[in-house]
Amino acid sequence: MLKAVAGAVVVAIIAAILFFIWSGQNQKQAQTMQSQIAALSQELSQLRDENTQLKGQLASVQSEEQNLAAQNDELRKAIGTVKATGKLPPNLPYPPK
Repeated sequence: MLKAVAGAVVVAIIAAILFFIWSGQNQKQAQTMQSQIAALSQELSQLRDENTQLKGQLASVQSEEQNLAAQNDELRKAIGTVKATGKLPPNLPYPPK
């Protein structure tokens, strides 16, 4: 009977030691994952800021492209007028601003 109790106590001590080792490893993994999550969140924030800036730049480029397209159309009409009448129209968008 005493041997069985001593064996149970030894098994309980070994199980407790293994549990503490296992929980320590889990805590290390959780800390590693938390630091990775923080780093990725920071990177995501930076990428969102960069995306916002790029969208603003894209909007200005598209606006400029529309202005240039309108000027191009006016110049095409002026060229057509010159070819048809031989006179240069007074309202040319040249030189570009």
